[in-house]
Amino acid sequence: MGFDELHRDYFGWGPQKPDGKVSGPFAYAGSERTAGGDTRGWSVGAGLVSGPMGDGARGDVLEAQAHLGGWRDESGRTNYGIEGDAALARVGIERGGALGPIGFDVGALTANAGAKVNNETASIGAQANLIEGSISAGTDEHNGRFGMSAGVGLAGRAHYGDADNDGVRELGFGADFGPFSFDVKSELLGHAWNGISAAGSAIGNGVSSAWDSITSW
Repeated sequence: MGFDELHRDYFGWGPQKPDGKVSGPFAYAGSERTAGGDTRGWSVGAGLVSGPMGDGARGDVLEAQAHLGGWRDESGRTNYGIEGDAALARVGIERGGALGPIGFDVGALTANAGAKVNNETASIGAQANLIEGSISAGTDEHNGRFGMSAGVGLAGRAHYGDADNDGVRELGFGADFGPFSFDVKSELLGHAWNGISAAGSAIGNGVSSAWDSITSW
């Protein structure tokens, strides 16, 4: 699965500087276009802070943003769908550990709703929380996340990306329900899927060859 790289054509100030770091107070509205100038979507947003802060940290302060159609997120991924996000305060930190990078996320008065798809994940749902927190650990090949929150909502996610670009997808799933939230994905599932696909192809080719042999006389 692949999507065209999109470029922002905004009026105002975006939430990130050209180097990807946060720009401080921001307010913008505009379109998302392909390199050829074709419009793929629209985005609007305003707030004090939203985006990467360096050294494995990112944050949101008094921000609200909405996207429709296609848009490029802060990681450079192209998404398609619809999404609205708002937060009074939210911060995430990732640090190295014995089991790979370990991440911590906390937030207060947050809300998110939408349905979107990109090269790594497809998701749908809505969630609004008074307070939330999660912890994650793992590598590109195998990782998981578990969180809890005080709020309402329901959401689901399917993971199918190939973060290390080795030809084997990290397959998995995630969900938010009640106070609980989780995501798990692993290349082991990708290897299993590749094996099943190869076996299916071999059986299909064998059946086709047998049929051709039977009908060739």
